[in-house]
This record gives sequence, C-alpha cells and structure tokens, in this order.
Amino acid sequence: MSMGVISTGFILPAAACDLEMNTADKSLLSSAFFIGACFSAVISGFLANLKGRRWTLLMSLFLQGFSDFLQSILSNYWIIFGLKFLSGAGSAGQNIAFTYLGECLPLKNRNFLLSNMEYFWIFGHAFAAAIGLAIIPQQFFIKKLIFSFHSWNLYILICSLPAISLGFCLIFLPETPKYLAEMGLREQLLQVLVNMYEQNVGKSGKLYVEKLLSSGNEKLKELVQNNKEEKMENSEKLITRIINQLKQLKFIFKPTILKTTLLACITAFTVTSTYYVFYLWLPEIFQRFAKFEAGNNEELSTFCKISSDSSSTENILKHVCDTPIDKKVFVNNLILCASCFPTIIIITLLVKHCGLKILLASCCLLCATIIVGIYFSNSFLQNLILLCIYLSLSSTSMTLQFAYFVTIFPTNLRSSGIIVTSLFVRAGAMFGNFTFSLLKDECLYFILLVCLLLIVAAVSTISIRERKDL
Repeated sequence: MSMGVISTGFILPAAACDLEMNTADKSLLSSAFFIGACFSAVISGFLANLKGRRWTLLMSLFLQGFSDFLQSILSNYWIIFGLKFLSGAGSAGQNIAFTYLGECLPLKNRNFLLSNMEYFWIFGHAFAAAIGLAIIPQQFFIKKLIFSFHSWNLYILICSLPAISLGFCLIFLPETPKYLAEMGLREQLLQVLVNMYEQNVGKSGKLYVEKLLSSGNEKLKELVQNNKEEKMENSEKLITRIINQLKQLKFIFKPTILKTTLLACITAFTVTSTYYVFYLWLPEIFQRFAKFEAGNNEELSTFCKISSDSSSTENILKHVCDTPIDKKVFVNNLILCASCFPTIIIITLLVKHCGLKILLASCCLLCATIIVGIYFSNSFLQNLILLCIYLSLSSTSMTLQFAYFVTIFPTNLRSSGIIVTSLFVRAGAMFGNFTFSLLKDECLYFILLVCLLLIVAAVSTISIRERKDL
C-alpha cells in the first residue's frame, strides 16, 4: 500500500500534461485510491471471516498489483481513475496483513513484531522514490496508434510488481491457526501446527503429534484423533454465514464494549487523516519548494508562503503542466525515509517497556508540537527537518495503531473490530487528502485543524481501556 500511495504523488505532477490534468483533476485522481479503499474496508473484513485471512490478503494483493499494472499501459485519465479505485480497494490487504500476522505470532512477542512492520512501509516509500528518481526524469515517449508509453508509465509498471510478486509468494503460505480452529477445519489446523513445529524446532512432526496425545489436554487429543475436516460450506449456506457475520458485528456496539469501539474509531480516523494530510502530497510540496527557490532569491520560504504563491483559486480549473519534476523532489523523499529509521528503532525498542497505547498517544502529541513548528519555520531546511520528524513519528503512529487495534478487542470479536476500524482508517485517509487539497491556501486553518485532530487522537487513545485477555 505504501508504494501505491506515494507513487500516486509522483505521478500527479509527472503526468499532468499527458493526461491534461488541472488541480481539481489531480485531487480527484488522488482521492480515487482512498474512495476504493473506503469502499472495500467492510467487504474485505467480511471476506477475511468467510474465506480466510490468507485468501483475502491474496486477492487484495493481486487486485492492487494488476490494477496498477494496467494503469501503466492504459493512458487515459478516466481509465486510470477507475483502476486507481480498484487499486485502493486492493489496498485493504494492509489491515488483513496485521490480522494475519497477529494470529500467527506468539503472544509475548506479538506487539514488538507487529510494530516492526513499519520498516516495510518506509522501505516501500524509499523504493518508490528511488525508482522515481531513476525513471521519471528520463522523459522518454513511445507512441503506436492509440498506445502511448511515457517514463511515468514505466514507473507505474515497476511499482506494480512487488504486490503481484508477494501475491504469488503468499500462495505457498498457510492459513492462520486461529481461523482454522474457528472454522472447525481440524485436519488443516493440525497440518499447519505440525509444519510450524518442524520449521521452528527442526524435529519430526510425529514427535509433535505424540506430545499432543500425551499432553493430558482432552481438546488437543481430540484434535489429533478426530481430525476430519468439517467444512462449514456443507452445513450452512453462504447467505447464512453472512447474516451470522452481521450479527457478530453488532456485538462490538453493545454497552460492554461500545466505548472501546467508539474510541478506536476516533483514533483510527484522526491518526490516519493527519498522516495522509501530508504523505500523499509530499512530492507536490517539494515540487513547490523547488519552483519557489528557482524563481526567488529570497532566503525566507515559509510553508504558508509557498502554498499561497504556488497556487491560487484562479488556476484550480486550468490545465497546468508540472513536468519535469525536479530531482530534489525524489532526493528529499529519500531523506524523509532515511530519517524514519532511527525513530522506528527507538519505538520498537520501547514497545515492550511502554506499551502500544502510551507510545501511540505520545507520538500524536509530539506530532502536534511539530506541526506548530512548521507554521513558524522560515526556510526550506527548517521545513525539511520538521517534516522528517513529523513523518517519522506519524508513520510510526500508523503502524502502532494497526498493532494496537489487534489487541483491544476480545478474540471472538476481533475480526468485527478490525472491520469497523478499517472503515474509519480509510475515511480518515480520504479526509486527509481532501483537507490538504482544499485548505492548502488557508495555511493557518490547515495547521490548527491538524493540531486539533492530533490532540483528539492522543486523548482517545489514552481513554481506551486495555484488555488483559489478549
């Protein structure tokens, strides 16, 4: 998903002339990804319960990968818009990945290992920026009848390959033991547990089966002795299973857990919106800085001044050619990625000592302070440093919240909780995208809104009551 989002930011200015996009068209195209993600949030959650975590994650990767691949060879604005919508729908796999891993990892190391997922998010950002630096500035062009292929088309094609490759790799991985146990698929469950034992311990699976039989636990004995696969598809129709999922969904809105659900939704919306308010538009921000520095000899270049000078209400509907992208845009994004790694290392080391809740709330408050600093900064270097700190903390907050949401719901309601919070994550991403596109010329209100959202995120996170029965 990281590559899908940040690559859109690089494509917007690069393809502005070829797709004849104005500012409104860019905002609409960037929103298509999040609209698709919002649309698929609930559907992917239901599919994860009905068809399995692995199957849903597999389909999500293929949908995103092949949608991005088709974008590289079909150079029409509305076709790309539709494919970007499908790519966003496929990005739902991001949340399923946390559920998949959370149900496969040992409880004592789960928080620590899930928080390390942030490395892969940042690596995706860095990969997208590095590939963009190597390809997009080349400006080559191939045209055969109605087919056209530019450097940005090649860039999209390369960025689509990781999702497709991961999808093929996932074919060889098993379903989570928790899902197999819930579905009563005993034969598959036993096989997965035996394979895990053989790979982790290096001993024969027969020894593991013997240990289960001699454990004294009647349920484990039953698992070995009566491991006939019980497929739910034979005992109940699909529509019945969907109704059961809807019934389970309403349980997380019952008084006993309603407060946790509402606070988690508020946290999901506010944390995500404040992250994407900058993340998608980073290439646009750096491009504006590059243009400003090239055309002005002034030393002072505040974030608000550049926003007001680079765009106005008058040119929102005008076709503006942004190409070529200044190479500094890609370099600055790589600097941002490099700055994230120290923060990730520190946060992952603190997870076991402080917990996910304290770290998530602290990151939100620190981000609010940095946003205020961005308003008062008066040079590109100051803005770059503050953006590096902000994005590193904000990006880490995104991973922390996904890991945290896996732990705050009871085991039997976890899937339903992930479905609802995923919906608010997508809504927050869409809101953040619209916020920047609409308020980038109203800098003070933009800064105040982001600070308010971050403070609300910190308060809602602290207010969530942690469960002991994880």
